[in-house]
Amino acid sequence: MGIELSQEQHAVLKETRAVATPAEFQAILDTARPEMDRIVREVMEPSQPVSTTLTELRDLYLAVVQHQAQLASKAYGPERRALLRGAIQLLDTANLWFGEGKRTGAYQVRPIDQVIKASRPWRARLKAFADQAFAFEPDVAEQFADVNTSGTLTEETSDLAMLLRLAQQHQARLAPVGLTEDFLREGSALLDEVSGRDLLGILGLRNREEALVLRNSIVTYATLLGNEARAAGINACWDMPEVKRRFSATSFRNALRRLRPKRRGSAAAPDEPAPPEPAPVEPAGAPV
Repeated sequence: MGIELSQEQHAVLKETRAVATPAEFQAILDTARPEMDRIVREVMEPSQPVSTTLTELRDLYLAVVQHQAQLASKAYGPERRALLRGAIQLLDTANLWFGEGKRTGAYQVRPIDQVIKASRPWRARLKAFADQAFAFEPDVAEQFADVNTSGTLTEETSDLAMLLRLAQQHQARLAPVGLTEDFLREGSALLDEVSGRDLLGILGLRNREEALVLRNSIVTYATLLGNEARAAGINACWDMPEVKRRFSATSFRNALRRLRPKRRGSAAAPDEPAPPEPAPVEPAGAPV
């Protein structure tokens, strides 16, 4: 039996969900960059599933929204809240695009020739449909015979978009000769894959390693902002025991681990976890 979310939880999911386009991702990243450069002194990598960290961050963000008046009185206002929200969006998106595992890593860099080669069977099949459907209308059939003569990604994107548009426009004529909804979805997926490579130019990524570095920077940044929001919540709600306990229960102790040993004092293990946040202190009657 599934867990039923409250309206507030649905609102938080909507506010913090992954973005759909590289342009949206870049806009949020540009806004976050000055703060990221300021607070991230050491880039770490996830030591638990990023989905677990995202759940903790969203629960924390919900608490921050619910008690925003109290937090605003302790120097945690709309600007800090917006940075936390943007960090969660960035992390969700980066995990979907660049993450590791079967359910993530949807963005996979492939050489241009492989991307173009992948579309050839789909193009050829669409042309066969059109040749039969428009056997007596050669001017229409000819539109479906377009090929990528330059071998460039730009032409591939343009060609696939045009062919998919033509297939949808003439679906009623093409369906009787074999065109199906699954075939159209396959074409859309090919176009999405080609369009997704725009990330290389927009985000300045040259390979998957650089994509993971960006993912690691974002998970480090989001975790640091989560620790800040947790501390602000504990401080702002000090005289509200239940709410204070809720903020205290949030933990990012297992979220990160170091990529390489620290070079101060004794060497640390390569997978040494990040230093844990201090345990919550519960002195009696000590208002802030």
